[in-house]
Amino acid sequence: MDQRREITDPQALRALAHPIRLKLLELLTVDGPATGRKLADRVGESTASVSYHVAQLAKWGLVEPAAELARGRERPWRATSRGLTWSVTGDGSPEFAAASRALREQFIANRLGVLEEFQRYQHEFDAAWQEASWVGEDIGYLDPAELIEATERIKAVISSYTDPERPRTAGSRRVAFFGYAVPTREGEG
Repeated sequence: MDQRREITDPQALRALAHPIRLKLLELLTVDGPATGRKLADRVGESTASVSYHVAQLAKWGLVEPAAELARGRERPWRATSRGLTWSVTGDGSPEFAAASRALREQFIANRLGVLEEFQRYQHEFDAAWQEASWVGEDIGYLDPAELIEATERIKAVISSYTDPERPRTAGSRRVAFFGYAVPTREGEG
Protein backbone atom coordinates (compact mmCIF):
# COMPACT_ATOMS: atom_id res chain seq x y z
CA MET A 1 0.00 0.00 0.00
CA ASP A 2 1.33 3.41 -0.94
CA GLN A 3 1.94 5.73 1.99
CA ARG A 4 0.00 8.76 0.77
CA ARG A 5 -1.85 9.51 -2.41
CA GLU A 6 -2.18 13.02 -3.79
CA ILE A 7 -5.57 13.87 -5.25
CA THR A 8 -5.26 16.31 -8.14
CA ASP A 9 -8.66 16.01 -9.83
CA PRO A 10 -11.34 18.38 -8.52
CA GLN A 11 -14.06 15.82 -9.32
CA ALA A 12 -12.27 13.28 -7.13
CA LEU A 13 -12.10 15.86 -4.33
CA ARG A 14 -15.83 16.48 -4.65
CA ALA A 15 -16.58 12.75 -4.71
CA LEU A 16 -14.60 12.24 -1.52
CA ALA A 17 -16.19 15.22 0.27
CA HIS A 18 -19.00 13.02 1.55
CA PRO A 19 -19.21 11.87 5.18
CA ILE A 20 -20.00 8.24 4.39
CA ARG A 21 -17.22 7.97 1.81
CA LEU A 22 -14.69 9.49 4.17
CA LYS A 23 -15.74 7.06 6.91
CA LEU A 24 -15.58 4.06 4.55
CA LEU A 25 -12.13 5.09 3.35
CA GLU A 26 -10.99 5.55 6.95
CA LEU A 27 -12.24 2.09 7.93
CA LEU A 28 -10.53 0.42 4.97
CA THR A 29 -7.31 2.35 5.59
CA VAL A 30 -7.05 1.80 9.33
CA ASP A 31 -8.75 -1.55 9.86
CA GLY A 32 -7.88 -3.20 6.55
CA PRO A 33 -9.95 -5.00 3.93
CA ALA A 34 -13.65 -5.49 4.55
CA THR A 35 -16.76 -6.58 2.68
CA GLY A 36 -19.63 -4.28 1.86
CA ARG A 37 -21.77 -6.03 4.47
CA LYS A 38 -19.17 -5.51 7.21
CA LEU A 39 -18.72 -1.87 6.20
CA ALA A 40 -22.50 -1.36 6.20
CA ASP A 41 -22.67 -2.68 9.76
CA ARG A 42 -19.86 -0.35 10.85
CA VAL A 43 -21.35 2.84 9.34
CA GLY A 44 -25.02 2.05 9.96
CA GLU A 45 -25.98 2.19 6.29
CA SER A 46 -27.57 -0.34 3.96
CA THR A 47 -25.34 -2.64 1.95
CA ALA A 48 -26.71 -1.06 -1.24
CA SER A 49 -25.76 2.43 -0.05
CA VAL A 50 -22.29 1.27 0.95
CA SER A 51 -21.85 -0.47 -2.42
CA TYR A 52 -22.66 2.78 -4.20
CA HIS A 53 -20.22 4.80 -2.10
CA VAL A 54 -17.46 2.18 -2.40
CA ALA A 55 -17.96 2.23 -6.19
CA GLN A 56 -17.42 5.99 -6.14
CA LEU A 57 -14.21 5.53 -4.16
CA ALA A 58 -13.09 2.83 -6.60
CA LYS A 59 -13.85 5.09 -9.58
CA TRP A 60 -11.15 7.46 -8.33
CA GLY A 61 -8.69 4.70 -7.42
CA LEU A 62 -9.01 5.18 -3.67
CA VAL A 63 -10.11 1.60 -3.02
CA GLU A 64 -9.79 -1.65 -4.95
CA PRO A 65 -11.11 -5.19 -4.69
CA ALA A 66 -9.08 -7.48 -2.42
CA ALA A 67 -9.76 -10.43 -4.72
CA GLU A 68 -7.35 -12.77 -2.94
CA LEU A 69 -9.49 -12.48 0.21
CA ALA A 70 -12.82 -13.23 -1.52
CA ARG A 71 -14.82 -16.12 -0.06
CA GLY A 72 -17.96 -17.24 -1.86
CA ARG A 73 -20.16 -14.22 -2.47
CA GLU A 74 -18.17 -12.05 -0.06
CA ARG A 75 -16.05 -9.54 -1.98
CA PRO A 76 -13.78 -7.47 0.27
CA TRP A 77 -12.35 -4.05 -0.59
CA ARG A 78 -9.14 -2.40 0.52
CA ALA A 79 -7.71 1.11 0.49
CA THR A 80 -5.03 1.80 -2.11
CA SER A 81 -3.02 4.22 0.05
CA ARG A 82 -2.30 4.96 3.68
CA GLY A 83 -3.54 8.55 3.49
CA LEU A 84 -4.45 11.42 1.25
CA THR A 85 -3.04 14.79 0.42
CA TRP A 86 -4.40 17.49 -1.80
CA SER A 87 -3.47 21.01 -2.71
CA VAL A 88 -5.48 23.96 -1.52
CA THR A 89 -5.15 25.72 -4.87
CA GLY A 90 -4.41 22.85 -7.30
CA ASP A 91 -4.62 24.01 -10.89
CA GLY A 92 -5.67 27.51 -9.82
CA SER A 93 -9.24 27.13 -11.06
CA PRO A 94 -12.21 28.21 -8.96
CA GLU A 95 -13.60 24.66 -9.40
CA PHE A 96 -10.51 23.12 -7.81
CA ALA A 97 -10.44 25.65 -4.96
CA ALA A 98 -14.14 25.00 -4.19
CA ALA A 99 -13.69 21.22 -4.30
CA SER A 100 -10.61 21.43 -2.08
CA ARG A 101 -12.48 23.60 0.40
CA ALA A 102 -15.48 21.20 0.42
CA LEU A 103 -13.27 18.20 1.19
CA ARG A 104 -11.33 20.08 3.84
CA GLU A 105 -14.58 21.23 5.49
CA GLN A 106 -15.97 17.67 5.56
CA PHE A 107 -12.67 16.30 6.83
CA ILE A 108 -12.55 18.86 9.65
CA ALA A 109 -16.20 18.21 10.55
CA ASN A 110 -15.43 14.49 10.85
CA ARG A 111 -12.39 15.05 13.05
CA LEU A 112 -14.22 17.52 15.29
CA GLY A 113 -17.00 14.93 15.60
CA VAL A 114 -14.47 12.46 17.00
CA LEU A 115 -13.30 15.05 19.54
CA GLU A 116 -16.87 15.92 20.52
CA GLU A 117 -17.70 12.22 20.97
CA PHE A 118 -14.69 11.81 23.26
CA GLN A 119 -15.82 14.80 25.30
CA ARG A 120 -19.32 13.34 25.64
CA TYR A 121 -18.16 9.84 26.63
CA GLN A 122 -14.85 10.57 28.34
CA HIS A 123 -16.22 9.28 31.63
CA GLU A 124 -16.63 5.80 30.08
CA PHE A 125 -12.86 5.43 29.56
CA ASP A 126 -10.70 4.22 32.40
CA ALA A 127 -8.42 6.72 34.13
CA ALA A 128 -5.32 5.68 32.16
CA TRP A 129 -7.01 6.54 28.84
CA GLN A 130 -8.43 9.77 30.22
CA GLU A 131 -4.96 10.85 31.36
CA ALA A 132 -3.31 9.74 28.10
CA SER A 133 -5.65 11.83 25.96
CA TRP A 134 -4.41 15.25 24.93
CA VAL A 135 -5.96 18.38 23.54
CA GLY A 136 -3.67 21.35 23.30
CA GLU A 137 -2.59 24.29 21.27
CA ASP A 138 0.30 26.63 20.80
CA ILE A 139 1.01 29.67 18.66
CA GLY A 140 4.32 30.92 17.30
CA TYR A 141 5.88 32.83 14.41
CA LEU A 142 7.10 30.77 11.45
CA ASP A 143 7.85 31.43 7.81
CA PRO A 144 6.43 29.06 5.13
CA ALA A 145 9.58 26.91 5.05
CA GLU A 146 9.54 26.51 8.84
CA LEU A 147 5.84 25.61 8.76
CA ILE A 148 6.51 22.93 6.16
CA GLU A 149 9.40 21.58 8.27
CA ALA A 150 7.29 21.55 11.45
CA THR A 151 4.35 19.77 9.83
CA GLU A 152 6.62 17.18 8.17
CA ARG A 153 8.22 16.40 11.53
CA ILE A 154 4.82 16.08 13.22
CA LYS A 155 3.53 13.83 10.43
CA ALA A 156 6.64 11.63 10.70
CA VAL A 157 6.15 11.10 14.45
CA ILE A 158 2.46 10.25 14.05
CA SER A 159 3.21 8.00 11.08
CA SER A 160 5.63 5.95 13.17
CA TYR A 161 2.72 5.05 15.46
CA THR A 162 0.01 4.59 12.81
CA ASP A 163 1.96 2.40 10.38
CA PRO A 164 -0.29 -0.60 9.64
CA GLU A 165 2.73 -2.91 9.88
CA ARG A 166 3.40 -1.83 13.47
CA PRO A 167 2.33 -4.60 15.87
CA ARG A 168 -0.47 -3.75 18.28
CA THR A 169 0.43 -3.96 21.95
CA ALA A 170 -1.79 -5.46 24.62
CA GLY A 171 -4.31 -2.91 25.78
CA SER A 172 -4.04 -0.80 22.65
CA ARG A 173 -7.11 0.75 21.12
CA ARG A 174 -7.85 2.89 18.12
CA VAL A 175 -6.63 6.47 18.63
CA ALA A 176 -7.57 9.43 16.43
CA PHE A 177 -4.89 12.06 15.77
CA PHE A 178 -5.95 15.45 14.48
CA GLY A 179 -3.97 18.62 14.25
CA TYR A 180 -3.64 21.70 12.22
CA ALA A 181 -1.04 24.29 11.42
CA VAL A 182 -2.32 27.35 9.60
CA PRO A 183 -1.24 30.96 9.41
CA THR A 184 -3.40 33.53 11.12
CA ARG A 185 -4.40 36.91 9.76
CA GLU A 186 -2.70 38.72 12.64
CA GLY A 187 0.86 39.20 13.75
CA GLU A 188 2.97 39.21 10.61
CA GLY A 189 6.58 39.02 11.74
